Amino acid sequence: MHKLKHVALGLIGFAILTYAVSLIKPPSIDWKGAFYPAVQELLHGRSPYNVISFLNVPWTLIPLIPFALLPVQIGSAAIFVLNLALYIYVAYTLGARGGVIFIFLMAPPVIHSLFLGNIDAVALFGFILPPQIGLFFVLMKPQIGMAMALFWLGETWRKGGVQEVFRVFTPVAISLLVSIMIFGNWMTPERVGLQVHSTWNASWWPWSIPFGLVLAVSSLRDQRKDYAMAASPFLSPYVTHSSWVAVIVALLPRKLELFVAVIGMWIVAFILASNGS
Repeated sequence: MHKLKHVALGLIGFAILTYAVSLIKPPSIDWKGAFYPAVQELLHGRSPYNVISFLNVPWTLIPLIPFALLPVQIGSAAIFVLNLALYIYVAYTLGARGGVIFIFLMAPPVIHSLFLGNIDAVALFGFILPPQIGLFFVLMKPQIGMAMALFWLGETWRKGGVQEVFRVFTPVAISLLVSIMIFGNWMTPERVGLQVHSTWNASWWPWSIPFGLVLAVSSLRDQRKDYAMAASPFLSPYVTHSSWVAVIVALLPRKLELFVAVIGMWIVAFILASNGS
């Protein structure tokens, strides 16, 4: 009964915040332009990849269905509140408290993600889940989670060899194969190329590859999950500004470094704004 009371209060608070956000914030670009229409395609029995801007694995849309049943304005506001709640929950679970969580929320990638209506927070949520479940979340955005998938591969191999790797990775592998059987090759070079050459691509690739490799290899050698969290954006040829939040999350246990990184990002943002970039 006590738990039901907390759930009810949480849902009421979520609804109130959603309504408040819907009054002051227009629909987010990524929600209105990618995720909402992709869910609508799916609900009407068509391929979500008819929406050219949707490039995520198909199961990304499953948790978004309830939001897409709402009017676009309300659904967008609900996604904003959901992402905010997930960012706070992930930060708290990773050990951040009080002022550290506030500093994290003030990081430009976090703010950018919230206002875009993207799913970076949903992918980050996978970091704190058991690998067998977390893989489904981190692969929603490989530019955030592919190094974590590699880290989990190494850890499961250490734990139980081939048998453990098979147990943990088979569900997501089967899901990927089924998605290709249903939707065909949805990750075509042409679709990827449109994103890689877009004006909003904030990747440092290929110059960032050595840094990503060092982080990924160190995470496997030293069993450092935080290194795996930070590695993926450095290894991806396509990264939006919001997806660099993976690096910020890796800094949560280090208060000074987190503060310096957030201040540094704001300095860069002001320099770019003053130069008209």
